[in-house]
Amino acid sequence: MKKKSEVLFKKKLIKPFIAIYFFLSLVEVLAEYYNDSFYISVSKPFLMPLLILIYYFSSKRFDLYFVSSLIAAWLANLFLLKSNSTHFIIGATFILIYRLLVMSLVLRRVKFSGYLPFTLGCLPFLFIFLFVANVAYSQLSDHFILYLIQGVFMILFGGFCLSSYVIKPSTSNTFLLISTMLFTATQFIVVIKGFHPSLGRLQSVAMLFFVAAQYLLYKFMMRDERKRRRYSIVNQSRRMKA
Repeated sequence: MKKKSEVLFKKKLIKPFIAIYFFLSLVEVLAEYYNDSFYISVSKPFLMPLLILIYYFSSKRFDLYFVSSLIAAWLANLFLLKSNSTHFIIGATFILIYRLLVMSLVLRRVKFSGYLPFTLGCLPFLFIFLFVANVAYSQLSDHFILYLIQGVFMILFGGFCLSSYVIKPSTSNTFLLISTMLFTATQFIVVIKGFHPSLGRLQSVAMLFFVAAQYLLYKFMMRDERKRRRYSIVNQSRRMKA
C-alpha cells in the first residue's frame, strides 16, 4: 500500500515539474537572446537537474546511462557559461562524454538497421559537418581536433538514428531522430556563434533546440521503457500458458 501511494505521489509531481522545466527553459532562451547574465545564471544550471527529477518520477526502470548523460550535459553547460578558452575546452569535453553516453544508451535499445541504410543515413550529417567545418575552419584553429572528434561521433550517431527511423518508423524512433537533429543543429550553432560574435543571438536558438532535444530524448526513454514493459508482460503471459 505504501509503495502504491508513493508511485501515485510521484506521478502527481511529473506535470508540475515538466511545467517548471519549460518555464525555466523559456527564461533561459529569452535571457540568451537579451544577453542577460543574471537570468542565465538562475535558469540554465537548473534545467538538467529538473529533467533528472522528471525522469526519476516517471521511470520504473531507472537507467544510469541516461542520468549520467544528463549530468555530463549539466556540467558542460556550467563550464560553457564562462567565455574563456579553457572553460570552452572543458565544456566541449563534457559534451563529448555526454554524446558517448547517449550513443551507448541508444545502441543498447535500438536495433542496428544494416550497413547500407546506416551509410546512407550518415550522408546528410556528413554534409552538414563539412559545411560548418569549411565556414569555421580558420576560427577553430587549435580546437579543430576536438570539433573533428565530436563531428565524427555526431555523423555516426545521426546516421544510426536516421536509418533506424527509415527502416522501422515508430513513435520512439521519431522522438530519437528529432532529438538527434536538434542536438546536431545546436552543436553547429554553438561553433559558428563562438567564432562569429556578430551572430551572438543565435545562442538563444541553440538553447531552444537544446532544451527541446533533451526533453524529446526523455520522451524516447519513457516510450522505449513502456514498450519493453509490454513485451515483458506478454512474454510472461505466454510462458505461463505454456
